[in-house]
Amino acid sequence: MTIEQTAQDFFNAVKEDREADYQSMWSDDIVSMEPGDGPMSHVQGRDQLLEKHKWWNENAEMHGFDMSGPFVVGEQFAVNYSMDVTMMGERTQSSETAVYTVKDGKIAEERFFYGG
Repeated sequence: MTIEQTAQDFFNAVKEDREADYQSMWSDDIVSMEPGDGPMSHVQGRDQLLEKHKWWNENAEMHGFDMSGPFVVGEQFAVNYSMDVTMMGERTQSSETAVYTVKDGKIAEERFFYGG
């Protein structure tokens, strides 16, 4: 599968909230990084990333969500996310860019970039 097809398949699975489909695209030793130094800002491995997603689902109330992309360069692709979300009692509108690195047909790394 080409990087373009991997990126589009991932994008569609996330947009359609097909968790099992996009999670099947992760490598077993996937690394996920976000700004800051919180407990979920750097996780490694499928099990830790599943815990991160569980934490998000338990703590975030989504009111709206949009995506654009994917934008492919080499072995990476980016997706822009916009969210209307309540976290810890505070409702905010935010946007972030995620850059995904693909190795051996699987997503090996995801990095999220946002201000705040």
